[in-house]
Amino acid sequence: MFRILSLDGGGIKGALLVAIEEEIKEPIGEYFDLIAGTSTGGILALGLGFRIPTGKIMEFYRDMDPLIFPATGRLGVKGFVRQIFGTKHSHAELRAALLRVLADRKFGESRSRLIIPTYDAVRGRIFLLKTAHHPRFHYDVGALAVDVALATSAAPTYFAAAAFPTHLGSSFVDDGVWAK
Repeated sequence: MFRILSLDGGGIKGALLVAIEEEIKEPIGEYFDLIAGTSTGGILALGLGFRIPTGKIMEFYRDMDPLIFPATGRLGVKGFVRQIFGTKHSHAELRAALLRVLADRKFGESRSRLIIPTYDAVRGRIFLLKTAHHPRFHYDVGALAVDVALATSAAPTYFAAAAFPTHLGSSFVDDGVWAK
């Protein structure tokens, strides 16, 4: 039997994982042969792959949410123009928050097989970032986990597309855009 955990967007799913992990008293990532996640589900998948306790991942969402998604309040003319022609939030804040949880871990250091989908907006194609669970899957293992998290969670209008150091010329966004 091959067990796959698939996590889509929506950080609240982490609350369910916390409850399960508290019940089984072990890292939930050990129960699956492959973990796939997109958008915030990709961030959860990375945390599970590195055996970060789900409670700590949920603390990340709770504590960092005001920094990553600050209330905009009254925008004024400048803020209004920025939100029409630019992104609402900064990658810098999200990157800093992710570094607090994922540190400088490499994607290939995951203790679980991971697949993290993203969408290459330059080439117009779905792209799967994969750990080296097959000899052909070696391209992404040296990337920082933080870069993988940014690539899968760059939701258009909220964040700018994410460059990816090991795939020069690509511009990754949340892969949910291709299904819409």
